[in-house]
Amino acid sequence: MGPLITVSRQHVLHMAILLLLLLGEALSEESGIDGTSSASPAIAAQDILAQIRSGEPLDYNNVTITGELDLGPGEEPVRQSIRIINSRFQGPVKIEGVTFAEFLDLRGCIFRDDVSFIKSRFLGDAKFAGAKFGKQADFAETYFQGPASFISTSFQNDSSFGSAQFDGDAVFLDCNFASDVDFNYAKFLRSVSFLNANFEDVSFFETQFTEQVTFRSAQFKGNATFAATRFESDVLFRAGRFRKGSTFGLSSFGGLADYGNVDFNKTAFFGGVKFADLAYFANARFNGDLILEGARLYSMQLDNATFNERSKINLNSTDFSKFVVHWSILQNRIVYNGAAYLALVKNYKSLEWFDEADKCYYQYRRIGQDQAAWGWDKLSDIISWLSCGYGVRVSYTAFWCLFTILIFGLIFWAGKGMSKFEIEGMELPGDPRMRPSKRVSFTDALYFSIAMFTTSQAPVNTYPVGVYKHLAMAEGILGWFFLGLFVVVLSAVLIR
Repeated sequence: MGPLITVSRQHVLHMAILLLLLLGEALSEESGIDGTSSASPAIAAQDILAQIRSGEPLDYNNVTITGELDLGPGEEPVRQSIRIINSRFQGPVKIEGVTFAEFLDLRGCIFRDDVSFIKSRFLGDAKFAGAKFGKQADFAETYFQGPASFISTSFQNDSSFGSAQFDGDAVFLDCNFASDVDFNYAKFLRSVSFLNANFEDVSFFETQFTEQVTFRSAQFKGNATFAATRFESDVLFRAGRFRKGSTFGLSSFGGLADYGNVDFNKTAFFGGVKFADLAYFANARFNGDLILEGARLYSMQLDNATFNERSKINLNSTDFSKFVVHWSILQNRIVYNGAAYLALVKNYKSLEWFDEADKCYYQYRRIGQDQAAWGWDKLSDIISWLSCGYGVRVSYTAFWCLFTILIFGLIFWAGKGMSKFEIEGMELPGDPRMRPSKRVSFTDALYFSIAMFTTSQAPVNTYPVGVYKHLAMAEGILGWFFLGLFVVVLSAVLIR
């Protein structure tokens, strides 16, 4: 009896699960493409307008609004609250120049046609979180006095917030702009969040951000334009991705500009920008050029930044107080400009990175020498390069000192250019009878060369003969030159 009861219970359990699955499929068939019931009640747009004009609060959930909703200029301010959520607007929505005294809540709504809120005023909360705009969405010249929420809002076509003003917090968290969008001339007077937002082509031309704004982890799939934008407080682009061109030309940054771990897939243009505080680019990745021409940098950090092997860094006419980037990053990428190189040398010295300052100065002189026309200036540069590495390579001078001693020692030894007195204390170098026919040892020749190089005087009981007297004099002159140069260069390197 026990086993039969167990089988029956299992059978009942299987039947219950089957019924639940069938019920789920039935519910799915009745649901629309957006997950709401296709059997939701339909309301004519005219009925909505009549209710708005009557002053009665609107509160709808999961309805379908048919026809064109046109609440145009000249209408009285909407004084009641409006709440229409998780609903569908089948026709165009045209609400232009209208003032909403209370909150407007359109969360989760789907707009299948064009939407326009041009010159409208939202004095209460404006809630568009989770809304989907299938066609054009125009919020140009709108005014948001309270918080504006566009969390997870989807714009499938062109959209505009041109000349809009946000007096309250603006939240575009996880917002998706699948087509062109512009925020040109917009003003954000409180904090703004574009965290995890996705953009195609986007423009923030002459946009004003008064308080902190974040674009952390934002994805810019098209061209991103922030030309002449004013960031009056901190701005965060950390871990963002710029897939195409990014333009920040003539923008100003009043607070921290955080570009840490940002990917710039194309040219990053920061020409003429002004960083009044720290510009943080640590661990950023540049697959294209970095243009900082004419920029004014208070403090910029490029620690551990990586560049493509073909990337160039343009610092022409750039004015900076502190530029924290190792020379190994700039060495083969910086566009040649004398003033930029000398500014970098001064910068490295102020950072007490003296070796990097020397390397920067050496490359500056080397490139300048290659580009100069033949003449005395270029010849003197070549002499300076070979003799002392333009005053920053003491090893060059040490090499020439040792080389000169060795080569003259070899000449004196191989050519029998020196001899010893036969009788100690007797100086008869002119009498050929007193000269030995055998060659002196190489050690004695090297010793003689060292003495001539360092003191210009031959050792006791040793003297040059024939034409080698002139060579000994030349080595003495070279010795004074190289030793003096060695002292000067060594002092410059050791005494900072």
